[in-house]
Parts: sequence; C-alpha cells; structure tokens
Amino acid sequence: MNLLLSLNKTVVLIISIILFITFILFFFLKFYFENDFKLIEAEINISNADITDPKFAINNSSQKILVSAKEGNFLDENTILLRKNVKFKSNNFSIETDNVKFDRENQTAESNDNSVFKSDNTIISAEGFNIYDNGNKIKFYGNSVIRLK
Repeated sequence: MNLLLSLNKTVVLIISIILFITFILFFFLKFYFENDFKLIEAEINISNADITDPKFAINNSSQKILVSAKEGNFLDENTILLRKNVKFKSNNFSIETDNVKFDRENQTAESNDNSVFKSDNTIISAEGFNIYDNGNKIKFYGNSVIRLK
C-alpha cells in the first residue's frame, strides 16, 4: 500500500503549516536583523547665515581688493558681518581674520578679531584692523607685531 495514503491527513496538514510558518519566520527575522532598519541620517547643518561663501571687491584707483568668507549676515542694507575664514586679497597684500564688518556703500571693512596681514616683505599680526578710504588706507588695532624680512 502507498505510504502517503496511510498517513493521517490532519497530522500532515499541521506539520506543513508549522514548517511554512517556521520558513516565513526565518526569512523575516533574517531580513530584519540583516538590515537593522538603519535609517540614513543626513547631517543637516542649518546655518544662521544669510549668505554662504560671500565674495565682494573693494575697488579703488590703484588696486582691487577681493573679499571672501564662509558666511555672511546682513546687519542693515549696506553692512554685512562676514564670518569664518575671512580673507582680503589684492596683488600687494592679504589679510586673514574671523569676523569683519563690511560696508558695501563706503567700501570699508573693520574687524576687532586677531588678524594677520601679509605682503612681500612684511607680516603684521594685530588685534583688529580698519580698511577705509576705498581700500587705500589700513589701520591696525590693539597689540600689533610687525615682522620685516
């Protein structure tokens, strides 16, 4: 006699259901633990800056001074607070500092943070500076160290 016909149908059905549930549970748990449902967290840096990577120029008759920074905030219609890695660069010199108030209308800039002025034969470290007269004059503030080469 056939072996399959002699088996109890309810026992075979119960064993089949148990095996099917075990099979489904196994794959579900494998998928669950393999992926760990890791959410990709995008690092969002929300800055309070009005301008990112601002670039300006101070123009006068003898030279052009390029101004760049990482961030900028408008203080009023013509005044911008430049922050983080502020650089002034012309053919004759460069100045690096962290915070500068830049006046677009008067073409002036002022900082009260530590600053480094570099030119061909001179390095000036100061506690601040003021660029005025359309970039023709620079005044250094506080304790200043001048190194001549």
